[in-house]
Amino acid sequence: MKIICSQAELLKGVQSVQSIISNRVSLPVLANILLETQKDKLKLAATDLEVGIKTEIATEILKEGSITLPAKMLFDIVRELPNQDIQLEVTPEYKVILTCGKIVFKIMGLPKDEFPIIPDFKEENAFDIPMGTLKNMIQKTIFAISNDETRYVLTGVLLQTSNNNLEMVATDGRRLAYINGGKLNKGTKNKLDVIVPSKALREINRLIGDDDEKKIIKIELTENQISYKVGATTLVSRLIEGKFPNYKQVIPKEHSLDLVLDTAKFLSAIKRMSLVAAEKAESIKLELADNKAVISGMAQGLGEAQEEIEIEYKGNKFEVAYNPKYLIEVLKNISTPNIILELSNPMSPGVIKPQSDEEYLYVIMPMRL
Repeated sequence: MKIICSQAELLKGVQSVQSIISNRVSLPVLANILLETQKDKLKLAATDLEVGIKTEIATEILKEGSITLPAKMLFDIVRELPNQDIQLEVTPEYKVILTCGKIVFKIMGLPKDEFPIIPDFKEENAFDIPMGTLKNMIQKTIFAISNDETRYVLTGVLLQTSNNNLEMVATDGRRLAYINGGKLNKGTKNKLDVIVPSKALREINRLIGDDDEKKIIKIELTENQISYKVGATTLVSRLIEGKFPNYKQVIPKEHSLDLVLDTAKFLSAIKRMSLVAAEKAESIKLELADNKAVISGMAQGLGEAQEEIEIEYKGNKFEVAYNPKYLIEVLKNISTPNIILELSNPMSPGVIKPQSDEEYLYVIMPMRL
């Protein structure tokens, strides 16, 4: 293989794929990026066997071929090169001679036949959705995923289609995030019900730029894999096997109290009170009485704090406690000026909704006072 490409293009391609590579690999080739010529393009690919990503960049091809190179070393080298054309030439011994002006690197690679195949997809179960919509859905659910590997089905996000609507749900058993993304641009023939690993969603979230919101992303599925196509880049991930819990049973159907809270003020108060919340049983208390909400935190033997927020409330005194982390993570991802907090009693789940947004809700379990 012998090619010429710009430093900026090669850096962009390597950046697109190298982030999924694990620091601990079971095979040496999994620490490498595959570079392969195809027509007038250079294809780059990386995988950890669970998630694979491939992209392509414009290249002048002098000789067809392929090679795999250590991802970190390639990224570090290309990043430090001047913004000039780079020539890559592969020798019969799988050594790559990288030349940029008067700079020459020689890097040992591995042949393509040792690199796992990242599959291509048919369009039988494919649908389109605006990138901005998908990014918003990921950001509003992914933080509620469980990190407990013993509850494997909860380490991903449930993706469903119903009536040509796309829905996503995440839960760790103590809180639940649900969002309805609305109508799909191009629906699927079959109803979908799959669990997507968190790593794949984090990579998709990274790949979608702020200026890509109105662009379309194509999502395709097979029986056990999902593919996301973002521009010239395609990410392929295995799906999590198993049955996701019936999340609809968790969402309270009735409540006795609606509170309207200023999102920014509530978030700031929770952050401040969490500074003195006890580490072993981290919680903050919310006390309602006479048009005010008193938020407080305490660590036995260390200190305590409280903050008062004015609200519209004329009911009986009401006290409930929550893990501040679970409140902070959802409030950071709500863009409406106000939220609605639905409550029933101190031991029942609370529901947080952005005001005037019926497509998103967050269920949070209380803690003992």
